[in-house]
Amino acid sequence: MAFVSIGQKYGFVSAGDEFRKELAEARAETQKVRDELTKAEAEKLETARALFKDGVPLETLILRFNLTKDQILP
Repeated sequence: MAFVSIGQKYGFVSAGDEFRKELAEARAETQKVRDELTKAEAEKLETARALFKDGVPLETLILRFNLTKDQILP
């Protein structure tokens, strides 16, 4: 059985209900930011690998993209 707060049981919004709602929204926002960072990191890695294939020196890519040699090399 799912958790039922006092407010839900008697039909009003309690302080605890409001707190849980704000907490859930904050967690959703944090997850959204993490997903965006992951997407940006993947694009950065893809760009670095493409530049390496085009002949840009590995040392330059390591410095510019703040990646390691093992990450860039396929």
